[in-house]
Amino acid sequence: MTEIQCKFCKIIEKKEKAVILFEDKKIIAILDNKPFNRGHTLILPKKHYKFITDIPDREVGYIFKNVNRIAKAIFSSVKADGLNISQNNGEIASQTIFHVHVHIIPRFKNDTKSNKFPSRKHFTIRELRKSGKYIQEVLNTSSFE
Repeated sequence: MTEIQCKFCKIIEKKEKAVILFEDKKIIAILDNKPFNRGHTLILPKKHYKFITDIPDREVGYIFKNVNRIAKAIFSSVKADGLNISQNNGEIASQTIFHVHVHIIPRFKNDTKSNKFPSRKHFTIRELRKSGKYIQEVLNTSSFE
C-alpha cells in the first residue's frame, strides 16, 4: 500500500491495540472502540481493500460466512433484542476508514428514542475486554462453529 497506512491495517499488523474477538489467516474481528452498543464488532479482511466491490466474490463469501457466525455469538452473549449488520462504501455512505469492514451492532429495546440510531458509547478498555471475553466464550463453543 503506497498511501499512509490505515488504522485497520495497523491493528491487523498489531501496531495498534484492539480487543480481538476472532482472527484467522483472512479476517479479524474486533470490538469497535466507540461502539453504538456493547458488543459492537467490526469484521475486517486482513488484505486491504477500499470498497467491498474491490474484493473477489469468494473472499466476500468468506467474510460474510464469518459475519453470520460471529453475529450469532454476539446476539447470544450480549442478549440483544436485535442486530444491525452494515457495510458502508464511500464517504457519502458514511465510510470513515477506507478499509472494508462490516459492522455487527447489537440492538436493545429502548436503546434509543424514536427510530433513530443510538449514539456512540464510551467504554473503557477494561469494559471492552470484559464484554469481548463473553463473546469469545460463546464463539468458541462448538455450537457456533
